[in-house]
Amino acid sequence: MNFKDIIKNSVLENFSSDITPERIMLVLLIAFALGLYVFVIYRMAVNNEFYSKDFNRTLVLMAVVTAGIVLAIQSNLVISLGMVGALSIVRFRTAIKSSIDLFFLFWAISIGIICGAGLYLLALMLSIIVTVGLFVTNLMARPIGLGLLVISCATLEDADEAVEAIRTSVKFLRLKNKTMSAENVEVVLEYKASDDAGLEKALASNERVKRFSIMNYDRETRI
Repeated sequence: MNFKDIIKNSVLENFSSDITPERIMLVLLIAFALGLYVFVIYRMAVNNEFYSKDFNRTLVLMAVVTAGIVLAIQSNLVISLGMVGALSIVRFRTAIKSSIDLFFLFWAISIGIICGAGLYLLALMLSIIVTVGLFVTNLMARPIGLGLLVISCATLEDADEAVEAIRTSVKFLRLKNKTMSAENVEVVLEYKASDDAGLEKALASNERVKRFSIMNYDRETRI
């Protein structure tokens, strides 16, 4: 036996020939179960404004499909080469809205790969550790939710005094924009208040404020 035969035999030995229907069913069911687990965690962890049910369903199916691809690659050398060639030309044009979506997508793909390799315990432990890490890091660096406040005053002096009066009713206040005209000054502020009702009462009783608007929007920051 020459060196080429040794290399050929060693490569062929890495491909499994015992891809039975029972093993296929077991792998796909475990991948599906762990994909459902990712589905639940994504629904709990992702902000409602960015949550997409279609994307969450994709995570479950991605784990199952990836597990099937890994099984196919393990079964035959020709199929594995064909898969590599086919997948190398695939291009995904869908934009990822958030980095956390990219993380969950990679998590689902990893589950499929690990389950396809038959390392079910590793896939389970990975999911548990990732879940703990996800919620712990969220508690360690929890940002604050902000609101948007727009006030209109007659003069620049009235606007400045109104802003200073607002500071006593909020925990955080930051100027975002100031628009001035001959008869009106409009100020846009980011704020964080423990009680919006108190802020509304303070604004309504302030004679310098002609009108105001309070908006809650999904943005987070760290002070």
